[in-house]
Amino acid sequence: MKNMIIAFLICLPLGCASLSEQAKMEAYDRTMDAYQTTMRLSDYNAACKYVDPAEMGRKECLQQYEKVKIVSYDVRGVNVTEDKLEVTQTVEVEYFFVDRYVVKKIEYEQSWRYKKEMESWLLQTGPPHFE
Repeated sequence: MKNMIIAFLICLPLGCASLSEQAKMEAYDRTMDAYQTTMRLSDYNAACKYVDPAEMGRKECLQQYEKVKIVSYDVRGVNVTEDKLEVTQTVEVEYFFVDRYVVKKIEYEQSWRYKKEMESWLLQTGPPHFE
């Protein structure tokens, strides 16, 4: 009986770590669903809320979307670090400038990082450079 209790106590932190990683990845999934929706709707005010303010200010973020309309936003590939604290995505975006109406397509890398103190995922790379 004593050995079972010791084994349980040893395994308990491992189980908690696994649950913590699972919770982080579930939060990532929710964040990605919400972010993709904001991008597809061209809701840049909401999209810029996902950008880490330490990486890019809100005003600068909004300026990158000036006069841009997103046609499609598709994640093409995902790479998660072993510690589950960073995710790199390859994203394909089709867009046009509202004053030109010519659809363009770009593919770029996004980097997301889990911020423990905020318990949320933030975009480290900001929006793509539309040309």
